[in-house]
Amino acid sequence: MAEVGEGRVAEMAMEDVSAASARAMSRFTLYLLTGYVGLILVLMVAMRVTPSADVFAALAAIAAVMAGRGRAFVRDWGPFVLIFMAWEAMRGVANQFGQSVQSDSVIAVERLILGGIPTVWLQETLLVAGTVQLHDVLLSLVYVSHFFFPLAFAFLLWLHWRPMYYRFVVTLMVVSFAAFLTFVLLPVAPPRFAYMYGEALPVVDVVHEVSRQGGWQGFSWVYRNLVGNPVAAFPSMHAAYPLLVFLFLLEWRRGWALAWAPFVFIVWFATVYLGHHYVVDVAGGAVYAVGGYLLVRRLVRVRHAGI
Repeated sequence: MAEVGEGRVAEMAMEDVSAASARAMSRFTLYLLTGYVGLILVLMVAMRVTPSADVFAALAAIAAVMAGRGRAFVRDWGPFVLIFMAWEAMRGVANQFGQSVQSDSVIAVERLILGGIPTVWLQETLLVAGTVQLHDVLLSLVYVSHFFFPLAFAFLLWLHWRPMYYRFVVTLMVVSFAAFLTFVLLPVAPPRFAYMYGEALPVVDVVHEVSRQGGWQGFSWVYRNLVGNPVAAFPSMHAAYPLLVFLFLLEWRRGWALAWAPFVFIVWFATVYLGHHYVVDVAGGAVYAVGGYLLVRRLVRVRHAGI
């Protein structure tokens, strides 16, 4: 009887060792993949290539194979990537449904609420005409790579918490398609294109200047050939996506959420300073993100409760 007890204790000890080894391997895999993605990003910046969703999909597929989850990646990510790229393509035709483009009305709202146009204020303070400064480059990089970070976060969730991964992806899609409907019904020109639809603001497209003067190659061939929408400023998805990451981090890793919060505000600041969004657009993106997050979480709870 004692021998049976000792055997069970030894078996439990072996299970504990195996579990500890599995956790250590999981952490090692996470660090390896994080280093891999970080290295690729550094190389892309060094080569002046802009990160985009299709580039991320390729990198994530390689990382999944490295982690021994290639088939699961195709199963779980294939539909999501296809839907996301289809949304990007549809976003480009949202301004072709005959709705009048809003520009002067948004400017009037900004002046009414804020007493002026923050984009104009920021560029008058921080922008040097004809010169690209370090903060122009850094903020432009943050702006153009904003798709990369929520997808990278989704990949981490997929590796470590599959139920939350599915909820995050669904929330991302809900917010994105709600924004698409808004683009159709209420096309809004950003500050950099205000002159095309009414009052001409003294605003420079800083991202364009950084790209032109810095010799950036821009997006990948696939992304370049998606039809862009120049009047899809409201709501700002640049504001919505990093906020969604923050909301889910609060559930998963509260300490990481606190570390991520400053980046959310940096993205919001960049969108306004660079001339690509009004503060009203940023506020709209935040509302869409919080609304989508609460809606999907509520639906999941109702489904689990069997109501």
